[in-house]
Amino acid sequence: ERERERERERERERERENGQPARRDVIRLLQYVFGYVALPIEAVAQVKCGVRVIRSQLSDKGQYPVYQNSMTPLGYSDKKNCTVDTAFIISAGAAGEIGYSGSDFWAADDCIYFDCSEHLKSRFLYYVLQSRQACILTKVRKASVPRLSRTVIEKMIVSIPPLKEQERIISILDRFDTLCNDLTSGLPAEIEARQKQYEYYRDKLLTFKELSA
Repeated sequence: ERERERERERERERERENGQPARRDVIRLLQYVFGYVALPIEAVAQVKCGVRVIRSQLSDKGQYPVYQNSMTPLGYSDKKNCTVDTAFIISAGAAGEIGYSGSDFWAADDCIYFDCSEHLKSRFLYYVLQSRQACILTKVRKASVPRLSRTVIEKMIVSIPPLKEQERIISILDRFDTLCNDLTSGLPAEIEARQKQYEYYRDKLLTFKELSA
């Protein structure tokens, strides 16, 4: 089964490479005309599953955190398979939890991560996924171990503005994120107010309207 999945991924990669120049021009044209382009995530990022590890391969201390079925590292490794500036999502256990790593890490097999193309900033995708988390959670299959299908994520339609606009939105949301996380626990009312403000502006910034003619 894993070999068939790897072959399907290689085939998707060949298709992406063959159509890349034409797709690049179409995306830029649509962004210029409408201000954004709405595409499935798989059209602008490679959606990849991590590689399984066992606990005996991990340690309590190490250079790289290992993400498996939650936002809490399963352990640490001296190896990595994802680089800094990578968005990811948990697909089993705490399925639907969304993360972003500012450092290199190892994605295990219940961690889906995104290798973004030139059209999409990883940090921007992270914020988009955050804004869609309630919807994503409805797609989690409830079982003894909750699971989220990679196909659900691949087919999710996202609105993608030009890179400069992505960078502007990231800058604004990063400032809100820093403000919310820097406030001390002694100010719960202020934290709640800032969190609501952050969510309001995040959703507003990530909702796009076509440019008027």
